[in-house]
Amino acid sequence: MLPFVLRVKKYIDKHKLIEKGERLLIACSGGADSVALVRVLHALQKDYAFDIAIVHTDHQLRGEESEEDMRFVEQLAEALQLPFYGTKIEVPHRVAFEGGNVQVICREERYAFFEKIMEQHNYQKLVLGHHADDQIETVVMSLVRGLLSPSITGIPKIRSFSIGEIIRPFLCVTKDEILDYLHLLHQTFRHDPSNDKHTYTRNRIRHKVVPLLVEENAHVSDKIQSFVEKQQQDDAFLKAMAKEKFEQLVTVDSNGTFFLDAMRFAEVPNALQRRVVLLLLNYLYKESEILLNERLIESILSACSEQQGNVVIHLPNTFFLVRHYDKVQFTSSYLEPELSGEIMIQEDRWHEIGAGFSIYLTRSLEGTISDEKWFVQLENDSLPLFIRQKAKGDRIHVKGMSSLKKVSRLFIDEKVSAEDRRVWPLLVNQNNDILAVIGLRYEDRFSREYQGQNYVIYLKQN
Repeated sequence: MLPFVLRVKKYIDKHKLIEKGERLLIACSGGADSVALVRVLHALQKDYAFDIAIVHTDHQLRGEESEEDMRFVEQLAEALQLPFYGTKIEVPHRVAFEGGNVQVICREERYAFFEKIMEQHNYQKLVLGHHADDQIETVVMSLVRGLLSPSITGIPKIRSFSIGEIIRPFLCVTKDEILDYLHLLHQTFRHDPSNDKHTYTRNRIRHKVVPLLVEENAHVSDKIQSFVEKQQQDDAFLKAMAKEKFEQLVTVDSNGTFFLDAMRFAEVPNALQRRVVLLLLNYLYKESEILLNERLIESILSACSEQQGNVVIHLPNTFFLVRHYDKVQFTSSYLEPELSGEIMIQEDRWHEIGAGFSIYLTRSLEGTISDEKWFVQLENDSLPLFIRQKAKGDRIHVKGMSSLKKVSRLFIDEKVSAEDRRVWPLLVNQNNDILAVIGLRYEDRFSREYQGQNYVIYLKQN
């Protein structure tokens, strides 16, 4: 048995990723990682007496090139005498119809097909080719972008999915080791040129940051993997404790409204408070992938820890936190004025933001939305963006002006009525700096023409 295969086998056995006689479905794009995964599991078939098959999706984003990817994977399956399940996914049609982040749509459609095949053909495990370098990228990206997590837990080696589980046997090996293994086998693979583009954060980290980390420590992938595994163990323990507290502090009525006892919540240690809130939000959103950021969670924690006065916080997908003294409720039925407090702007969805405007923020620079369009460069320390009302002393750096302009003066110049000024939406970053008075004036970083910016903002009047 080749050393590379033996190393993967030891990792599988250590973490009990595969049991003898199971049916495994391997997701194979045709790239180096997934092709190596197919070859390793094919080599281990006799050791585990499992059945394996290959599944592939063509997202139809690269024309003939992606069709060739599917043919390559199908030929690989045929050469190894493995069942093959392939499909074309209508990603371009869905993007044209509803807009949104192309990568997110690809993932949703891809995993829906994986789930369908697992259920139809009774596969207990979906096997993915994420490796140790992917783990480094994920941890670094989580830190840099401030992705919400009570701790940095990285890519899990195993998690529930469909009728079984997702497993990742390659988290113990690096990209270079994978390429060396394929070279040893004289095994070819496909290359997706989109992985070379620096448009995506992960690609920039992969090509610029990870090599620097490896230069500092050649064994950085082992260090990161060890760190992640310890974090996952700690997180599992704290989640179990948080679940006990959740059951003591939270109730839910027949309408699906959650109620939290703020007085007793304030007595809970901070480490568990955060996890209780995250658990509550998982129930609220039924564990869908909703963008939750640190600033929003801090606002929720602050509201839940107080017992005086009234607070309303806008949550994603038209939910609200409403606190009346020591009673906190999470609901979708709260009605209030057109604009009040802050609205957090999530990427790749429309938000009604007051004064008849709606806004759409996306990283996809090639969208087909026909409304008013602005390109803008947004750094990580500016995100997330929020919509709020005017406050006393507000000023904005308007395009074409050398000094800041008072928002109150701007309203006068634009003949905005006193009633409209009260609800007029201002776009601000997480530091509360005003980026735009929507529909009136925009900061000088906004441009009608693409000049290398990383975000697009669309606006429309309802």
